[in-house]
Amino acid sequence: MLTPNRYFTLSPHCTLKHLEEPYLYDLEKDNLYELSTEAFQFLIQCSRGEAPEIKKEDEPFIAYCLSENLIKVSEVPVKRELKVQPSPIPSLRYLELQITDRCNLRCRHCYLGEGRHQDLPLEKIKPALKEFAEIQGLRLLISGGEPFLHPHFWELNELLRDYEFRSVLLSNGTLITKEVARTLRVHEVQLSLDGMEEGHESLRGKGTFPRVIQAIDHLKDVSIRVSIATMIHQKNLEEFEDLSNLIKTKEIEEWNVDVPCIAGRLADNPDLWVKPEKAAPYLKYGFGGGVHESEKNTACGAHLCAIIPNGKICKCGLFSDEPMGSLEEGLKVCWERMPRIFLKELTCECPQLEECRGGCRFRAKFFGTLYNPDPFQCYFRGIKKGGE
Repeated sequence: MLTPNRYFTLSPHCTLKHLEEPYLYDLEKDNLYELSTEAFQFLIQCSRGEAPEIKKEDEPFIAYCLSENLIKVSEVPVKRELKVQPSPIPSLRYLELQITDRCNLRCRHCYLGEGRHQDLPLEKIKPALKEFAEIQGLRLLISGGEPFLHPHFWELNELLRDYEFRSVLLSNGTLITKEVARTLRVHEVQLSLDGMEEGHESLRGKGTFPRVIQAIDHLKDVSIRVSIATMIHQKNLEEFEDLSNLIKTKEIEEWNVDVPCIAGRLADNPDLWVKPEKAAPYLKYGFGGGVHESEKNTACGAHLCAIIPNGKICKCGLFSDEPMGSLEEGLKVCWERMPRIFLKELTCECPQLEECRGGCRFRAKFFGTLYNPDPFQCYFRGIKKGGE
């Protein structure tokens, strides 16, 4: 191994995070590597431009990091300004930033319902980004409404390059042109694709399907990772095989399949809703992705919260009427007062509880209380059978 007169530096797409444990985080691949205290300190020294002493037992670790392109060899010291400090416990790893409730579509299943034309002011977004980075956040989810309709979206877009967290834009895709794709600074765009042409447009309106397909191509042309989100509804049940084949031809690495919650416009369109026993089998189509969790003893939301357009901070966007505080108080303050539901408090009694963690709490609340199981997960995992 080349060590004399050589320096090691973190690859530009990698950073260090101190969550419950110390980690190295690859922002491009969204991979999180747990580190020993010794390995963490070694990489901290490298990030300062130092050349720490390398012991024989260190060489396999260094060789692995080089093989994975996590670190690089440099002839000269390279300094990085990393803000590494212990996170709150539990750590806030994922922040949904709902920057606007404006949208150019009127999707029949949208849980937000009719928007109030609210935009989260840029002067409130800036300190939120800074604080999320300081408390060691991993992934920023920029959502709406349709984020492109925020009056200062492109200013926010330029700010993203200053932060060492992964940025994911959630969009309906209809406004993504070649020029828009070239200008984006995000690591990933998640596009909503809710079936083939008939199924998708039954939710989102005529002419939207080809525009989403075009958006996929524009984004892939500039090497922005594309993931797909699909909601199960009555009009797309017969299209999943064709949709699966389409997604494969587009070489999509992550496909999130879920069920919309009965809220907002879906409450006015009950004909679209699919019962748990019928919808559950379609959840198998999803693949890739996932989250980096450490808290295995709590229900969903152990490491996530949302900021909604009025500046309130909630468990997630579905719980917008139950805020834990506002941005004026600070992100960390609100996160630390966020209520958590422990698995032992749930009424679930099955061997797969730690795996599914009770499913979605909002759906559970719809079927009874926050402490009920999410029946979609129960049917999907075979805990309940059709007709029960």
